[in-house]
Amino acid sequence: MSELPRPTAEVAPVSAEAGAPPAAASRRRFPTLNLLLFLATVGSTLVAGANYAAGYAEAEEPAGWGQLLASGVPFAASLLGILVAHEMGHFLTARKHRVDASWPYFIPVPIGIGTFGAVIRMRGRIPTRDALVDIGASGPLAGFVVALPLLVWGVSLSRIVDVPAEPNLLFGNLSAYSLVKGWISGVMPWAHDWPMEPQPLLYLLVKKAMVGLGPHQDLMIHPIAFAAVIGLFVTALNLVPLGQLDGGHVAYAVLGRKARAVGQLASVFLLALVVFSSAGWLLWLLLSRRFVGVGHPPVEQDHLPLSRGRKLVVAATVVVFLLTLTPVSMDLL
Repeated sequence: MSELPRPTAEVAPVSAEAGAPPAAASRRRFPTLNLLLFLATVGSTLVAGANYAAGYAEAEEPAGWGQLLASGVPFAASLLGILVAHEMGHFLTARKHRVDASWPYFIPVPIGIGTFGAVIRMRGRIPTRDALVDIGASGPLAGFVVALPLLVWGVSLSRIVDVPAEPNLLFGNLSAYSLVKGWISGVMPWAHDWPMEPQPLLYLLVKKAMVGLGPHQDLMIHPIAFAAVIGLFVTALNLVPLGQLDGGHVAYAVLGRKARAVGQLASVFLLALVVFSSAGWLLWLLLSRRFVGVGHPPVEQDHLPLSRGRKLVVAATVVVFLLTLTPVSMDLL
């Protein structure tokens, strides 16, 4: 995820020479904090991967810490491979267009999948709409390119299991509507406490193409496939056309100031997902509105139109967003 700072007194001024690299870029210090955060994220995702691998294997826990952490490598390496590709896509294209961009700040957490992803800070305005498309789209597209083969590989390693109920693919048991209805009736919508991973459209298509699933069957997905699914879901989160999310960058490059209206509609869409599909979208709705906002700062040369090549990149980005869209981000059967 890339983010331009909102205009404040603390924002470094844009170089007076259009396209010239900011002076701070040549004097940038060694990114010690970024490296430490990345190493911490390696550790936290290894632990998360080990926990998932233990459940996937349905076997006794490994004998020691070394063996335990080694079991987390497939998940951690796959997930970090996707996230690193995503962030370096932003970083390298920002440097290509002489935009002062920080190294990625990875966010380790001790729960869940071990990370909240990463962010890159960019100072000053982006020069053109073409550059904005490059910087906004490069991260999701790079992450998607890494996630796709990992998904296919991981699904091929997964095994079919019987599930107590048919999975919900559009209207989840953990939607706000289902939860309120269950609270009023006294009967919660899930019956078996069977967790279901996110179900991006591409994941459903790959399962259908590669695996013959019967009634009340689903995959116990391999840690590599699980990491790929999470990577696809993160891609969908970032491609929501809202504010300074990656999708918001692309929307502004295409629509200019009209992108604000698209951002408002995207907020309504996210709220609809919260109500009818999965309450897990609520956190992203609140975070995006609070820290990302709906508006987008203008580019320096706002009058220049998009080139034909960038229009093709925009089309590819829309396709990736549709393939990674995940109405039910979490569920219990």
